[in-house]
Amino acid sequence: MLAGTLVLSACSSDDNDDDGNDDANGSGGTGGTVTYAMAQPWQNYNQTTAGANTVANGQVMGQVLSGFWKFGDSDGQPIANEEFGTFEQVSEDPLQIDYSINPDAVWSDGTPIDCDDVLVWWTAQSGAFDGIFSVPGTQGIEDTARPECAAGDKDFSLIYDQPYADWLTAGPGHGNTTMMPAHVLAGQSDLTEEEFLAALQGDDPAPLEAAAEFYNSGWQISGELPAEELIPSSGPFKLSDYVADQSVTLVRNEAYWGEPAAADSVVIRMVAEPEQVQALQNLEVDIIEPQPTVDMAEQIAAAEGLESEVSEEYTYEHLDFNFDNGPFADSIELREAFALCVPYETLVDNLIKPVVPEATVKQVRNVAPWDAGYQEAIDASAEYIESYGTTDIERSRQILEEQDAVGLTVRLGTLDNQRRNDAGLLIETSCEEAGFDVEFTAAADFFDTTGALSEGRFDVAMYAWSGSPDRSGWNSTYRTVGECSVDGKGNNNGCYSNEELDQLLDDVLRTGVLEEAVAITADIEAHLWENLVTIPLYQHPGITAWNGAVENVVPNPSQNGIIWNAQTWSKS
Repeated sequence: MLAGTLVLSACSSDDNDDDGNDDANGSGGTGGTVTYAMAQPWQNYNQTTAGANTVANGQVMGQVLSGFWKFGDSDGQPIANEEFGTFEQVSEDPLQIDYSINPDAVWSDGTPIDCDDVLVWWTAQSGAFDGIFSVPGTQGIEDTARPECAAGDKDFSLIYDQPYADWLTAGPGHGNTTMMPAHVLAGQSDLTEEEFLAALQGDDPAPLEAAAEFYNSGWQISGELPAEELIPSSGPFKLSDYVADQSVTLVRNEAYWGEPAAADSVVIRMVAEPEQVQALQNLEVDIIEPQPTVDMAEQIAAAEGLESEVSEEYTYEHLDFNFDNGPFADSIELREAFALCVPYETLVDNLIKPVVPEATVKQVRNVAPWDAGYQEAIDASAEYIESYGTTDIERSRQILEEQDAVGLTVRLGTLDNQRRNDAGLLIETSCEEAGFDVEFTAAADFFDTTGALSEGRFDVAMYAWSGSPDRSGWNSTYRTVGECSVDGKGNNNGCYSNEELDQLLDDVLRTGVLEEAVAITADIEAHLWENLVTIPLYQHPGITAWNGAVENVVPNPSQNGIIWNAQTWSKS
C-alpha cells in the first residue's frame, strides 16, 4: 500500500470494560471523543481498488470495515480476528482453508454478512471476468476456485490449485483485502440480490459491469459523505460526519456484534504535519503520528503533559523509476547515473538520525531489519549495493558524459510534506552537481487517482511503502502489469516488467519453507538492484505523541500505525 498496505486490534483493559461497555450498544458509552490528526485527506470508502490503496484511506476505514484477520498487538504481526469469524487450514494438498463468518455478523444496516459479500470479494480479488473490478493485486486468490456457497451461507472454503505461503492474509481481512457490501453493489446494478448472486456465480461479466463501475469509482469521497445506505459498516465504528478536507467522524457502530468500541466517537482531523505538535499542545487533537522532522521531535520532547514514543516502522522510503515513459525507461546507464548522485548518507544524517540516532541507509527493500532474511538479502546484493548504493558524483557525471546526457531533465515528484521537501532539495542539489537538471515538485495530490504518481507524470517518484511481515504484500509492486494505467497497474507504479522477476515472485509465494523464502527473497532483491528497478533510502522512523488523558494508545509498526487499536481508545 502507498505509504501502500492493514488493521489491528487489542483487548480493552478491565477499566474500560467497567466504564463503558455495558451500555455501549444502544445508549452510548462513557469513553468520550478522541481526536487523531492525519496529514493526508481521506478519499475513499473502498480501499480495495488500485487507486485508493493509501494509508490515509486505510487509517479511516480500518475501524469501519473488518474481516477474518488483522495485524495485532504492538509488533504488527498478522493474527486471526475471531470476532469476525474463524478459519483453519484443513488440507495441504490441495491447500484448502475453511472459513466461517460469525453467525451474528451483520452490516450496520442489519444486512447479514454472508455468501453475497464473499463472492463479491472473490470476484474482485481473483481478477475474474477480465479484471473489471480494480484491485491493487490478486495476492494468490487468482489461484483459488470460486467459493461454493448459497444465499445466506456464512461458511465457505478457499481451495488453491497450487501452494500459497501467505494464505493467512490472502483471505478476506483488512485494508485492500476486506469485503465490501454486496447488497449496496446489487442496488447499483438494477439487479435483485438474488439476480446479483446468480451473476456472481455465472460466467458472463456483462450483468456485473454496472456494479463494477460503482465498485471502482462510486465510493470516492467528493465534498460530502455518500448516502448512509451506501456506506454501511462491518467494524466497531461507522462513518458519521465528514467536512471536506477537514475531518471525518467515526461513531460507535451499535449493530457491531463484537466488543463495543470504548470511545463514543473518533474524529480524524486533517492537520498538516508542521502544525500537529501545536495542535496537540492546544488540545485541538489528542494523538499525532507525523513523519518526524528534527524540529518536531525537539518540540515533542520539550512539551509538558504529553506522552510519546519513537520507533522504527515497517514503512520505508524509496525512489521509483518510470519504466513506461521518460529518460530512464530503457536506459540502465542513466538509472545508474541517477542512483550514484543520490546523497544517501546525507539524507539519513540530516533527516533520520536526529530522530533515530542508530538509523542507517536502507540497503534492501522488502525485508525489515528485524525480520528473517534481512542479512541474506543484503549479502545477495552486496556487489550492486557497492556499485550503485553509495554516492559517487564524479562517476555519475562521467556516465552522463558517456551517454551525451549532461543537462538531462528529470521530473522528481513526491508528496508535499516537510521531510520530503527537505529530502527532495538534497537530491536535487546533489544530482544537479552531477549534471542532471532536476525539476523537483512536491504536491498534495501526489497520491490521488489523478495525481502524478497514478498518472505516471514523473521520471523518479519518491514515496514510501507501508510494509508488513508478509512477502505477498509487496508482490504486486514489481509484477508485470496488464496495462500501465491508474486501474491496471496495481502497486507497480513504475510499470516495470521482467519475466525472470515474475517467476521469482511466483516462487516466493509458493514455498512454505522459511529458508527457501529467504533465499528467493534475496534473489529478488539482487534482481531489483542489478536492474535498478527502485532505490531504497531509509526505514521510516515513527514518532507518536498523545494527550495523557487518552488510554490505550499503543504505537505499532504496521501500515495503519497508531489507529490500529482505536476501538480500545477512551478519554477521561
